[in-house]
Amino acid sequence: MIKLELKRDGTQNITKVCNMCGCHIEDLVIEDIMIKKDSDVTVKDKDGNEITRTELPSDLKECKCETCND
Repeated sequence: MIKLELKRDGTQNITKVCNMCGCHIEDLVIEDIMIKKDSDVTVKDKDGNEITRTELPSDLKECKCETCND
């Protein structure tokens, strides 16, 4: 699952956490979770590559840590 933490100072943290126990798996960046909606807007990552995926990758929907994956 994806966890978004917004802090009072305006910073945000996006992390991948285990769906079972909630532990931290890895830090994410906005490009990891961006999807393209059905529109004429062109969405690009930080390197200028067009983002064409229309849904989140399955490894971000169903996340398990090493302990829960056993």
